[in-house]
Amino acid sequence: MRVDFHTHYIPRHFPDMAEKYGDLGWPTLLHTGLCQAEIYNAGKHYRSIDDRSWEPERRIKDMDAEGVDIQVLSPVPVTFAYRFSAHAVLELSQYQNDEIARAVRIAPERFIGLGTIPLQDPALASNEVRRVITELGLAGVEIGTAIEGKNLDDPALEPFWQTCEHVDAAIFVHPAAVLAPERTSKYRMLYSVGYTTETGIAAAAIVMSGLLDRHPKLRICFAHSGGTFPWLLPRLDQTWNVFDDVKAGTSRKPSETAKLLTYDTLTYDTNNVSFLIERVGVDRLVMGTDYPFPLREIPPGVVVNAVATLRSEEREAILGSNALRFLHRSGTSTIHQLTEESKP
Repeated sequence: MRVDFHTHYIPRHFPDMAEKYGDLGWPTLLHTGLCQAEIYNAGKHYRSIDDRSWEPERRIKDMDAEGVDIQVLSPVPVTFAYRFSAHAVLELSQYQNDEIARAVRIAPERFIGLGTIPLQDPALASNEVRRVITELGLAGVEIGTAIEGKNLDDPALEPFWQTCEHVDAAIFVHPAAVLAPERTSKYRMLYSVGYTTETGIAAAAIVMSGLLDRHPKLRICFAHSGGTFPWLLPRLDQTWNVFDDVKAGTSRKPSETAKLLTYDTLTYDTNNVSFLIERVGVDRLVMGTDYPFPLREIPPGVVVNAVATLRSEEREAILGSNALRFLHRSGTSTIHQLTEESKP
């Protein structure tokens, strides 16, 4: 079984929120051909995409060619749109979530869906998480690393975490905005440095805040192997050891709590994957590629397959079964059952 945990999906007919609300800052999708489109954000060009981003049948062809059994579909992070009115973002989120559920229903044995939510309003976000799980049959939600400058340890988010724990929603943390974007605007450093730094901050905030002490049943996975976070664990441990105010936030050393989180393997390097295995364990890693974007790993799982020290059962776990376990999907029959039950 091969499960690509880290892929992105955007509806072909993405709503024109800029026209509806009179604000050109909204993310927009401009089709430039039958199979091509451009994403704009805040009035600037963000990314060129093609029909792999919205066409399930096209994705399945690639999956078959590359040996992927299941893709986990999550929104394009720029569409989180946390800076806009929460009620307007709820409308956009619900449209995207409905469309991801529709894609899953087309091929329930090949796709698992994650939704998006207006995280700037924890009450609205909590309601949509419930709908995503109980009505749409998706496995969880994808969220950003911060909400307009607020880290994920913000006390206002407690109702959201409580709801995720209560309805058993998996959480995929993926960066959308970064600190000091003006410093990563050249050399494509937004992708190489900005996103990984941002993800490291998000993971550290969750670990140091004691969130998993308060909500031990939460299932949280970080994109891009957790960014800088796994490599900073010795320094975080030392900070926890030295400063009482840091130790007051959590009963465990950061390196211990890190083993309660999950990480995709998108590091492009066998030494990095081996390091992650040593630091957090085989059972905490899931294969992810960033399909269908240019920086994706090709072919899926090539780095995991090249880690010589893995036993066959460990390799199989990272390539597939860990993801199904994390998402509480035992296999395609369970996926089919959930999506059948969620049909209108």
